[in-house]
Amino acid sequence: MSAAPEDHRPLPPATKAWRFLRLLARPALARKLGTLVTEGYLERTGWVRSVQEGAVAAADGAALPWTTLPFIDFITPRLKPEWTVFEYGAGASTRFYAARVATVLAVEHDDNFAKMLAPRLPKNARLLVRPEGDASYINAAAECQSRPDLVSVDGRDRVRCVQAALGALAPSGVLVLDDAERPEYAPAWAALKAAGFRAVEFWGLAPGGVERKCTAVFYRDGNGLGL
Repeated sequence: MSAAPEDHRPLPPATKAWRFLRLLARPALARKLGTLVTEGYLERTGWVRSVQEGAVAAADGAALPWTTLPFIDFITPRLKPEWTVFEYGAGASTRFYAARVATVLAVEHDDNFAKMLAPRLPKNARLLVRPEGDASYINAAAECQSRPDLVSVDGRDRVRCVQAALGALAPSGVLVLDDAERPEYAPAWAALKAAGFRAVEFWGLAPGGVERKCTAVFYRDGNGLGL
């Protein structure tokens, strides 16, 4: 497991305002910052739209997972139309995967959120609502009709969900762990390493986020991503 980035304490609002004004006083830097949000990386990746709308979205409004932008760039062209995806934690990511694979099954602990999301899902996506911490939530990956080619762990009880997913994953399947830099997920890294998985880490911003974080992809030989 890689070292986490340094923990930065929030600055007082007055300090942030003063630093921002000092940056804008530098013409070259102000132009670069302006380009980032008008036609550069932050605009093209949907980061700006995500901030403006308070939702996770690409520049054209399409759904994105709330993972790091480098991971999104990596996974998008590699998803296969015949795949089954399972998600711990539903949301915009469910719609993102459903637009690219055959079947998505997601488990969600928040009943109110699930009721809001369900009508927006396409026919190839199904949503399970299970209590947080319950075995039915943790073991929900086993309910896929075919063993999932990709399991995304971005919900509750992530360490136990990773351990449960190992028995459900297809032999060529990969596992995605978001917020993988958090120290409390070290046991998940250890379990995956013990099961023969290697990791590739994607560090960067998430849509609308301001802190650098990590989304990790765990894979074995013969995996479906060709790693």
